[in-house]
Amino acid sequence: MPHILVVEDSRLSRCMVANALREAGHEVTEAGNGEEGLQAFNQALPDCVVTDLLMPVMQGQVMLQHIRAISPDVPVIVASADIQRSSRSTCEELGISGFLSKPVQAEALLTCVDAALVPEERSN
Repeated sequence: MPHILVVEDSRLSRCMVANALREAGHEVTEAGNGEEGLQAFNQALPDCVVTDLLMPVMQGQVMLQHIRAISPDVPVIVASADIQRSSRSTCEELGISGFLSKPVQAEALLTCVDAALVPEERSN
């Protein structure tokens, strides 16, 4: 079962995302900000990361830069209310696997996570 790290400062949003992933059969680790997310990433080495961008302590983009330095190939999905083109472009340059607008819909989340976990099937 794939292990997903969910990094989100809003407890409600984090719980909704984590619960949808658990119900789909994924193992989930949760973190409340980018710094906690980076620590959890280093400890758990998840198969995929779902993260917000706008968080206290360490922003999602900064965490993503650190993750890319550690593991350039792990799929990262951004789920954010920040819909600025510049934010999305920066994330895409860092190699995200998907971008979901908040509020995150469970079906869209699971579709995006499934596609990120099996990238070779996306190109076929």
